[in-house]
Order: sequence, then C-alpha cells, then structure tokens
Amino acid sequence: WNSTSFRPIKDSNIMASASNNDAPSFTQDDSLDEIEDLIAPPTTTPKGNGIIIEESNSAEFNPVYAIVSLIGLIYARVVYHCTYHRIESILGFILVCSLVLLVHNTTSGGSAVNRGDAFQHSLIDKGLSNIRSEYDLHIGDVDHWCLMGGNDDCPCEDPTEPSFRQWKGWLKAHTSNADRARAAIGHNPGLTPNIEDWDDDWHYEFDDDYDIEEMVDDEMYDGDSTIIDVLFLGDTFTEQRQGTASGVPQDDFTGIKKVFDKQFTKIKGGKYEALALGLAGDTSPNLLWRIMHGELPGDLNPKIIWITIGTNDMLRTACSEEVVLLGILRVVEEIQKKKPSATVVINSILPLSSEHDGVLAYKSKYKELLLNKKAMRQSGKAHFDLWPSILSINEELEKFATNHTNVKYFDANKVFVEERSDGTYIVKGTMMPDNIHPSKDGHKAWNEAMIQKLTAILEKN
Repeated sequence: WNSTSFRPIKDSNIMASASNNDAPSFTQDDSLDEIEDLIAPPTTTPKGNGIIIEESNSAEFNPVYAIVSLIGLIYARVVYHCTYHRIESILGFILVCSLVLLVHNTTSGGSAVNRGDAFQHSLIDKGLSNIRSEYDLHIGDVDHWCLMGGNDDCPCEDPTEPSFRQWKGWLKAHTSNADRARAAIGHNPGLTPNIEDWDDDWHYEFDDDYDIEEMVDDEMYDGDSTIIDVLFLGDTFTEQRQGTASGVPQDDFTGIKKVFDKQFTKIKGGKYEALALGLAGDTSPNLLWRIMHGELPGDLNPKIIWITIGTNDMLRTACSEEVVLLGILRVVEEIQKKKPSATVVINSILPLSSEHDGVLAYKSKYKELLLNKKAMRQSGKAHFDLWPSILSINEELEKFATNHTNVKYFDANKVFVEERSDGTYIVKGTMMPDNIHPSKDGHKAWNEAMIQKLTAILEKN
C-alpha cells in the first residue's frame, strides 16, 4: 500500500516510484480493477450432469467446534492460574463453592435444614444432667436456641423464666385449675377473680402482685380436704384427663376423663387418689408460671408430682433440644423448692409422627431419603423428624433422674412405640390415632403403666 495514495501496489516500477515518494497516477477504472484482483474468485466444482456449483470460501459456523474450543480455552486458563496463581485460584474456588451453597440453601428453604445424621445432630453434650439448682442453668451456654438451628428464626422463650400466655381464655383455664387445687385441700374455690367480668380489652402486665394464693384467706374452707397421692401437671395430654381443652369441656375427651376417674379416684375403685392439672398448648415456661401462681398451693402436699411437658416447646415455639431440656429441669427445680418431701416423676416426651403410617425412623437410609424427597416435593423443605430430638431429650432426663434424689423417670415409649422389621413406629391401632395425642385406649394403657410405677415408688418409700 502506498502511504500517499492509499492504493494497492501491483507493479515493481510503481514500487520503485513509491520508494522515491513519487505518487503514481491511476484512473478510477484502474483502481476498481486492482481491488477486484485482490478478491479471490469463487471456485467451481463440476457435478453430475455437467452442472457447475459455486463453492464459497467463507467458513460455516460449527457449534461442536465452538464448544470444544471454549472448553479448551477454559482448561488452559485454569491450568495457567493453578500454575502461576495458585493461592488466588484456591481462594476463588472456595468463594464459588460458598456462593453455590448459599444459593442452594436460599432456594431450597434454608430454614428447614437437612441435619445429615439426625440422631447425632440432636445429641446434647452439656452435662445438664448434673445440675443441682437453678443457678446452674446458664442460658448463656446454650449452643443454639432454635430447633432448626440458629437463634433468631423461632419464638423460643427463656426456659429459666416463667412465661404468661397473653390470652384471657388461658388465664381463665389456669384459674379453674387453681380452684380445683384449693378445693382438694378444702379451700373455697369461689374466692378467685371472676375472669368473665374482665373487659374485652384486658391485657396482662406481668408483675409479682398477681398471686391467687395471696388473694385467698387461708382460714376460709368449704369442705374436707382430700389426701392426694399424685398430682399430674402438664400440657394437653394432662388436660385430656380433665375432659377439657383450654378449660372448655370436649366431647372427644369424655371417655378419657371417665377412664382416668375410674383408675385414679378411690371412691370409683382406683388404687390411688389423683388430681390432674393441665393446659393445652403449654410449654415448660408456661407450666413454671402456673405452679408459681396458684396451681401448687402451700397446703397441697401430694406424695408424688408427675409432670408431662416439653412437646409444645418443640412444636409451638420450636426450641432446640438443649433449651427444651433446660425448661423441663427448671420446672423440676421449682417443684422441689416448693415441695421438698415430694417425689417428682418426669414423664418422657411422647412420640409423635407426621407420617400417616406412624413411622418414627426407618432402618433403611434409602427410605429416609425417599421421605426427604417427598417433603421437598410437597413443601419445598427438607423432611424434619422430631423423633431423634425426642430421644435425645429423654435420654438426658433419665440421666438427670438417676443423678438426683427424689426424682424418677418414666419411659412412656414402652406403651406407645414398637419396633418392626424395617424401623420404629407408633403402636398400630387406636392407641394414638393422629400419631400425636393418645386416645381413650392409649390413656388407659398409659394409666396402667403409671400405676405400676407409682406402686413401685410408694412401696419403696
């Protein structure tokens, strides 16, 4: 190319002239001819029947070749960085993996974690079975508050502090329980506040002024006291024995109440005299508040106090195994402080299952995997089985009872759980038809097992 004319150079003489900076003279036609000479003519290929087909020299796009080239380029880049920038490559790889995991957890419902080996994950390794008083219950040492992990994604309460439920119906039911406790020792139950007269905009502010025992004149009696052998305290399962739910009579629980009265009322043929004070949906902090405010009055001195609590700490407030355990032990500590001569029996947390067949745990890892896939398909969250958590808490409760005087542990799983060839299940039949709440038959079998335990304790004493 001549730097002056910007035209292609084809002749040796012209090249010589160009070296002398002499610009050659071209016409427009000459210029066009020279450009055409630079363009290669299309090649022709003879075909059958004498037809000539022109073939273009332009390369066609080949997707396979493009992909192979791209992979080769990436590979070369990776090899280069791993060789000359090794540290940067490792850090970059870790960053990419972290981002992938973050995106996966976010899109797959990160709040429902896959715990891997759920039984190993649920273990409590804090030595809580050796605590001696409430001063040993340090919530600052809790590893995580929420059952699913972490501390912020659950309404879990401080297990060492009493908790009042902000619901007028709950206070009414609690007041009814307190009335029944005082009636058992001959106090006038009519002296408690009439909750029905309170305004609809009622709101309870917790303070130490509210105490039913202080509101009642201890000299007021309206009948003879009853010697109570065993006092049952707890949640829904205990209130079923009263025939109520949150203080309201339930037709479905009538049969359960009749069975309880027959087995735990001496006048109806029972071996022991018992009183049941439960409230549906209560957690351990709720029960702690109740026994501190009237449901365990000073003159009520049962030989045995039997507590069944902890299920709602997992179901309603989603507390971790460690927090649930702390809550139950705090209740035991308060009872022993109020009634040091009584024996406290801790009932195991009852089994529960979300599966229609009542399975608690399969022996086959493959079946466990199928459960997880089913849960992900239906809810977008990993399958979360509470059975490992229940077993972990119960194991620590049993250890605690072994290490402390006047504390016993009762394993109700012997009544409601059975082992089959492929796994652990809730007992078939009518014992626990919804796989959560014992039925009339379930309570009858449970009561019979409890009577055997009570006999062993009382005869020994």
